[in-house]
Amino acid sequence: MHLRDAAETLGVHYQTAYGWVRQGTLRARKTPRGYEVSESDVRDLLARRAAGAEPPREVQVRDWAAQADRLYAALVAGDETQARHDFGRLAAGVPLAGLCDHVIAPALRRVGEDWAAGELSIAAEHRATAICERLIAARVHQPQGRPRGIAVTTTPPGERHALPAMMAAACLREDHWHVQDLAADVPAAEVISLAADTGASLIVLSSATSGAARLAAKETREIRERLPNTRVLAGRPGDTLSRLRELARASQDPSQ
Repeated sequence: MHLRDAAETLGVHYQTAYGWVRQGTLRARKTPRGYEVSESDVRDLLARRAAGAEPPREVQVRDWAAQADRLYAALVAGDETQARHDFGRLAAGVPLAGLCDHVIAPALRRVGEDWAAGELSIAAEHRATAICERLIAARVHQPQGRPRGIAVTTTPPGERHALPAMMAAACLREDHWHVQDLAADVPAAEVISLAADTGASLIVLSSATSGAARLAAKETREIRERLPNTRVLAGRPGDTLSRLRELARASQDPSQ
């Protein structure tokens, strides 16, 4: 059914229903005519609302750069308590994928630049990454409702940064995928074997460096040869999770 019809069924304004789609609360498929949702998902959401389980209201953040700066300062200082406080305040009304795109990624990019410039030690850089991993892990959850499918997230061989794959896994879980996250540096043969065993319809190879991105492109070709019916997405440094979500949803459309 069309999203406008779903909004009428749910008794809310179209923009409210659209906000739930953006948050992943209500799954939808983009079509040339707009968004379409399944009647069963609408019934599930209607039942949850009737039981008093209202979907969370999305917080409108006016200055993302300022939020990223706050996290950056906490990461550089190694102040995990402050990082958790700031991140938790935003997470109460912002989807995790949005927080990763607008807060964690920019903050860690600055941390990486500081390390490359010799202004930050490798230990401090690792500490910042570890803090972010724990911030994300504390917020990951599997929403109720029918899953979109099974996805495998990992990195190409040689990429030792597990955080990009972890962020991809968090984004997909938030969007109703069942995710098998393999962390970093997994041989292509092992990825192929696990994807085949679990019936995965999507594989995401995330990279933190341009060199790893080139390896991911090579591995993508290998996986497609072995698993022609499985969609493979190779992420590059700077790619957003919102874009990953769009591409993952498109993989469910046979015409894509």
